[in-house]
Amino acid sequence: MEDAQIALALASVNPNIGGILLSGKTGVGKTALVKSLANILTTKKIIKLPLSISEDALIGSLDIEQTITTGIQNYNKSILHNADGNILYIDNINLISSGILNKILQINDAGYFYTKNDEEIKCKFTIIATMNPDEGGITSKLLDKFGLFIELSSQNGISERLEILKEAEKWDRKPKQQLLQYEDEDKKWQQKINQCEALLNKVKIRDKDIKTIAEICRQSFIAGHRGDIALLWASATYAAFNKRNSIAMDDILKVKDWALAHRIRSPKQEANNNNEQKDNNNQQENNNKNKENKNQQQPDNNKKNNTDNNKNKDNEFLPEQLSNDNNDALNDNLKEESWDIGDLEIDAEILQNNKRIFEKHKGSGKRIKCIESEGKGRHIRSKRFTNNDIHDIDFVSTLRTAAVYQGIRASNGLAINIKKDDFRKKVREHRIGNTILFLVDASGSMGIKQRMKEAKAGVFSLLKDAYVHRDKVALMTFRKEESKLLLPPTRSISRAHKLLKDIKTGGRTPLFNGLQTAFELLVNIKVKDKNNIPILILFTDGKATSTYKGENTQQALKEIARKYADFNIKTHIVDTECGFIKLGYAKTLADLMKAEYHELDNYILNKSLVFS
Repeated sequence: MEDAQIALALASVNPNIGGILLSGKTGVGKTALVKSLANILTTKKIIKLPLSISEDALIGSLDIEQTITTGIQNYNKSILHNADGNILYIDNINLISSGILNKILQINDAGYFYTKNDEEIKCKFTIIATMNPDEGGITSKLLDKFGLFIELSSQNGISERLEILKEAEKWDRKPKQQLLQYEDEDKKWQQKINQCEALLNKVKIRDKDIKTIAEICRQSFIAGHRGDIALLWASATYAAFNKRNSIAMDDILKVKDWALAHRIRSPKQEANNNNEQKDNNNQQENNNKNKENKNQQQPDNNKKNNTDNNKNKDNEFLPEQLSNDNNDALNDNLKEESWDIGDLEIDAEILQNNKRIFEKHKGSGKRIKCIESEGKGRHIRSKRFTNNDIHDIDFVSTLRTAAVYQGIRASNGLAINIKKDDFRKKVREHRIGNTILFLVDASGSMGIKQRMKEAKAGVFSLLKDAYVHRDKVALMTFRKEESKLLLPPTRSISRAHKLLKDIKTGGRTPLFNGLQTAFELLVNIKVKDKNNIPILILFTDGKATSTYKGENTQQALKEIARKYADFNIKTHIVDTECGFIKLGYAKTLADLMKAEYHELDNYILNKSLVFS
């Protein structure tokens, strides 16, 4: 808790740090810390942002009374007018509208904003925010906007819990007496913060300090340079907080985790990126050599190669060793195996659709924003009525529109003369959920190098995200010669988890069968409920080793892939192929289905660094 207090003090003193985000579950003291800071600060005010704030309240709205009286447009001062030079407090930042949040961040980065009458207003502030991860996460891009990040946890020791209970009981019974008891401690913190503000400009930042910080960030594989800047200014501010005029190594080490923990990437990921670049360069060199060799071959050899290439093209979804009918299927020889769920987490950002759907949708959920026409949802803006069906009137916007014309309109005994063209309608926005079908390849190849264990963990991490966003989920597997719908669309994550745990591997890969059955289910869902948005997440290596009713497997796969693309079914393919040499069948399938492609290996490398 003391670390959080110091970090809040540093962020409030120095805006160059970039603000602070406090994360923790309900009841750990996030809001209490910010309120206590408000009682201590003397040079700045803390302006709280309402959770359901409108854009008018954020940047300023028309003063209707003054406009009607004078006939001249007058605008009220907004929250951002008051936030300039102060602290903007955003409680539950993960629940704030993304449109409002993006506007706040853009304005703070620019240092100014324009009112509705195009007046430029200077605006620069420090953001202090809190969030409860159980109520939904935030994107890594937004997380990087904060200079410092502190994760608070509840006290599990019996002595700490007893102390908290005793303090809570005292505050409930005698709040005034408790305020007096902590008055001296508040004054000490107030004095520290004031001294820190006075000494900050005197702190010398030496070349060796900059070099040390840059090296720490390099060794931590920090993406971008916001971490370097935040660590530099946090170190300098902490030095001033301790009454020093230069940065010591202890200052850097004290604030390092606050500034970098939410930005650190995996060393394996960095190494993998470097190796991938080297592999690409080597591959390019090999390709160039191969081209030279091919140019030197005889015409007869070219004809033979062309014939072989055409054969391989027909079998692009089948592994070479399994495409021959005379060969036994390798997967038939693999024993049936059971696998636990691993510890992998897939960043649920792959499911996010940041584009608003400007169509009329019904339904419930929390993932995708849509425009609602039946008076439900949050009021985001207003528009002119396009027909005579006048309902859900935005009275404030209507009065605002009419106010500017009162100077030229006859009053006719009315306080304000409103014409039909003045009426404005509320445009509302609410969220709807998806139906997510997890289609899992359970053939024998998924048992190689425990791919099923990692795939199960990936599915489970996405199941948890679906639960938070109130999505419906369904679970289907395919192996041997059939596909099975283990779980019809439901919101029960416990049932999905139990069935996921029981999935076994073994047998051949009826890829077409699985895709065909999944397609029929998703189309059926879409027909029954046009407002539902079905999503397919396919875990497979893309190797089709089983035919479907004697059909040409490659041609059948191409046709079903085109169906997904034609019906515009949102599809994600997670490639479970492993090994140094990869054949890329899942990537080929993703291209044909117009699906988003992901490699399971990338998530395995990042599993300890996912912020969900």
